[in-house]
Amino acid sequence: MKTMLKLAQDRDTLKVVSDQVGSPTYTVDLARFLEQLVQTERYGIYHASNSGVCSWYEFAKAIFEEADIGINVKPCKTEDFPRPAPRPKYSVMDHMSIRVNQFEDLRDWREALKEFLDKNKEEILNENC
Repeated sequence: MKTMLKLAQDRDTLKVVSDQVGSPTYTVDLARFLEQLVQTERYGIYHASNSGVCSWYEFAKAIFEEADIGINVKPCKTEDFPRPAPRPKYSVMDHMSIRVNQFEDLRDWREALKEFLDKNKEEILNENC
């Protein structure tokens, strides 16, 4: 998120990978879930992330929409944006253990994004100046 906001200060157009899908996760939400978990005896393996799914492209567009930053975001393929390490096309985790053990699922990533930006947008933008 910080990278996207920083790049938007220097550019009017960004290309962002649209064929890699995941679930952005707000660390505050993950910490809250872990705090609940350790207070129980419901041991096991948990895949915890914010709910919902998006591509990096969709995530970037949402960041700029929520931050009210006008920038042209264009989709591209993984092959158009080579990275040193290969990235998975699909990295969405199933929250089965959360459901089976009757925990409340983490909220949608977009709701978490809004909260994060409401709390941190000014600081992030000032940090990137």
